[in-house]
Amino acid sequence: MAYVVTSSSPSGRAIAAVVLSSLVIAAAACGGGGAKSPSGVGAADAGAEAGAGLLATSPPPSGLPPMAAMPPPGVAGSKRAKRKPDDALAACGVTFAAQAKDPAAHVQKIGEACASASKMKPLGPPMRGQQADKDAHQENKFHAEANRCYRVYVASDEGVKDVVVVLRDSAGDVVAEAPAPAVPQDGAVCFTTADDVSLLVGVGSGKGTWAAQVWSD
Repeated sequence: MAYVVTSSSPSGRAIAAVVLSSLVIAAAACGGGGAKSPSGVGAADAGAEAGAGLLATSPPPSGLPPMAAMPPPGVAGSKRAKRKPDDALAACGVTFAAQAKDPAAHVQKIGEACASASKMKPLGPPMRGQQADKDAHQENKFHAEANRCYRVYVASDEGVKDVVVVLRDSAGDVVAEAPAPAVPQDGAVCFTTADDVSLLVGVGSGKGTWAAQVWSD
């Protein structure tokens, strides 16, 4: 709002000066001296708002994707084989030591002792290897027929304290995994389709020779 005071007399000019001084003081008291942004916000307030904007983050997603379906117990993702638990086989496997002076003869002995419970016979002669815990795993292969079940017997000499066998199907999925002397420990694995299976042997502690023999029904 504009104020216009006009007077040609000395007293009129004095009154005008007083009015103008009052207007200046009032404007200063109302904050007229501070710079305003185009939106009417003070410069300090505008800077604070800008800083807050830099710290702002997007809100978290409203939900997470559904969890993948868990594979059947003992079979980590294979679509070509499934585990077949068997109490008699589980009991048979744990009665034998995992180490022997002659690992190849020992795995044959285990297989023969479990034959009545498994109704299985050896698929071929024992696989053999020499390995240390610093070495990479060793890979062997065997062919599995559709609608047949398999079990692997494993042993090492006294120099190896820990040996583990992993069975993978041709797609790379884990069929079974267990330490010596039997894989799987509690039964067998049965294939729904014919496949070429990788038998991976890893030594966790020590150095020496090992043997593994595949049995099938």
